[in-house]
Amino acid sequence: MRDNQQLSIINTVNMEAIEEFCHQIYYCDPYTLMHAEHVAELMSGLAAEMGMSSDEISLAFIVGLVHDVGKIKTPSDILTKPGKLTDEEYEVMRKHAHQGAEIIGRIEGAQAVLPSMLHHHERYDGKGYPDGLAGENIPLLSRMLAICDSFDAMTTGRCYRGPVDLGPCIEEVKLCAGTQFDPELCQLFVAFLQSRFGVAVE
Repeated sequence: MRDNQQLSIINTVNMEAIEEFCHQIYYCDPYTLMHAEHVAELMSGLAAEMGMSSDEISLAFIVGLVHDVGKIKTPSDILTKPGKLTDEEYEVMRKHAHQGAEIIGRIEGAQAVLPSMLHHHERYDGKGYPDGLAGENIPLLSRMLAICDSFDAMTTGRCYRGPVDLGPCIEEVKLCAGTQFDPELCQLFVAFLQSRFGVAVE
């Protein structure tokens, strides 16, 4: 995480420019913008809980902010579908990670975020996509992003359902430790939620 090349985005890309870029990309989908901002905050909070440096925390924030830009290319009827996606629709949805990496890759100095974006739907048990990576073969920021992304998706209201209470969502994170999520990061994420929101966790 402390490699100069990985942190080059902090030195070469203005944070305000990145945020403005995301607002432009997400403008047609207010939920995705709100989700990206929430995930960015969760990512930076988790990074701080992990004792990362200020540059690493900034990088985690950026990764959270840009992780879903590829959804701009996902048809809205799939993106907002209230029911279960068909196999064909799911394949279209899965493309957003690659498409997002292609979009962000055009920004000079932003290459540091590409692996994290590309692999944020990998699973700790190797059953994710796009490459079926497992365990620590998944980039650290991607493992963090998998938790933050899923948690916000569970707790935020959508057009087809209301928000879910924090308690059951935290239990779901704990339940998925070791399968979908990195178990050590799950513990740190729950500790972060306790310190940030005062959530009581058994």
